[in-house]
Amino acid sequence: MAERIATRGAVRRGSAAGVAALLLAASRACLALSLSADFDSASLDIAASAVIGGDVTLVGRDNYNTGDWKWLYFRADGVQSTSPVFSIGDNFETGASSLNGHAMVYSYDQQDWFFFDNNVRNAASGTFRFWNSTPFAQDGVYVAYGLPYPAGRAASHSLSLASSPWVTDLPSSVGLLTVGQSPGGVDDLGRAIAPSDLYGYRVHDPSGAADRATVVLASGVHANETLGNFVLEGLVDFLIGDSLEAALLRKAADFAVYPLANPDGRLAGYNRSTVANESQDPNRYWDSPSYGGIPELQTIGSAMLADTAESADYLIDFHSTVNGKAGHYAFVHPDMQSDPLWQSFLQHEPTVETRNAVLSDDTLPKFGRDELGAAFSITFETEFLAGENIDRYLAIGESWGHALAESLVVFADLNLDGELSRADWALLIAAAETDLSSLSPIDAYLHGDLDGDGLNSIQDFSLFKNAYESAHGLGSLAKLIAAPEPSAGVSFVLSVSLLATTRVPIFDRSRILCTAT
Repeated sequence: MAERIATRGAVRRGSAAGVAALLLAASRACLALSLSADFDSASLDIAASAVIGGDVTLVGRDNYNTGDWKWLYFRADGVQSTSPVFSIGDNFETGASSLNGHAMVYSYDQQDWFFFDNNVRNAASGTFRFWNSTPFAQDGVYVAYGLPYPAGRAASHSLSLASSPWVTDLPSSVGLLTVGQSPGGVDDLGRAIAPSDLYGYRVHDPSGAADRATVVLASGVHANETLGNFVLEGLVDFLIGDSLEAALLRKAADFAVYPLANPDGRLAGYNRSTVANESQDPNRYWDSPSYGGIPELQTIGSAMLADTAESADYLIDFHSTVNGKAGHYAFVHPDMQSDPLWQSFLQHEPTVETRNAVLSDDTLPKFGRDELGAAFSITFETEFLAGENIDRYLAIGESWGHALAESLVVFADLNLDGELSRADWALLIAAAETDLSSLSPIDAYLHGDLDGDGLNSIQDFSLFKNAYESAHGLGSLAKLIAAPEPSAGVSFVLSVSLLATTRVPIFDRSRILCTAT
């Protein structure tokens, strides 16, 4: 009543703010707002939630986490020109304090997402309230705890790759870019969840090196950890891209990708687990041949073993974590923290924290180390952070692409055998002073165009010299040239004078590899 009187007084005085407040109060009183959550990856206890005017009380689902919620995603209709206040209990699974500083998101089309203007946790009342300062512009709006990555997006992105010349089926494939199906089941709301395809595919260049690294990439083990899928999508998009860096990486490594290990849980809007095994954490049962009786893990784990011949070099498992975990981080075993791949990634993402992994539980990284033979196997966690949108997580995936290229591609290795040797020098000299502009960037590179200018020139000679001496020691190229093979001809002799007269720039592999195509 006091609020109503204050508003009326402001209107009498001609206050524009008072008029706006009155209109907002009237619009909220007349709301015909309705809630729904029967779509891909949605999560809300509709029966327990309530709408009273413009106040919307939400109740999260507590599957796997009894009494606590950990994922929220629903649609509200009848909201155009209104600004309802949403409220949910702070019984969040990792602790109520995880909601401090958190920001909910909304979207009109499930593509472009925005953060709510106001996000307030009240510890005394045990609630988290969020609302916008301005009315919604459309009648229907999607609201979520964090940026959703539906099972349908994983499927559509995977299938879109079928047209790429660099994407093929895996040895374990049973259909187009698939390694099997999930079991489906009945979720905690009694809804039938149909089986879904379990996608898996290989990214590589068949004309690449004979001896190459094997990299396993996976995500979506936990139903609500959507950000890991965005990071993996950004990495895959980099891997199939047209840059010289990606082209060289495809020749140096094979990538086995399993983009969504738990499609049933994602589709049902679960907090963590699969639908068929609701009480089990799927990231604690990566142990062949039983896999805890979880069908999805049995299918994907068996595929990984077959697709890598139990001889992988790297495994990266992309997850995401809730607000309040101090930013993005990774669990890396101490013995693996000095790996060039991880150190290169940290150069691109210096704010990412390294945390010690024990690899004692049956997580996917432990499976990667113990059963796939990977020397580097980690869990990468991205946090739901207010202000960081989809483009940020796709960019983190691209950073992984750059790090993989920098650690797996040997710069100036023109014969793709993984090392710099006399054979690479011979290829460089064979095409010396040649116009390579009619070739593709990757073919020009393999003919000695190391700086991407379409020529094999003295600048490329300088770059090769720096790379060779970085690998073999100062003066090592001069020694190689001074003792040429009998068939090498005069080019090797002429190169000795070049060594004496060329001004050599600082070697910058990342600048060269990132040259636009």
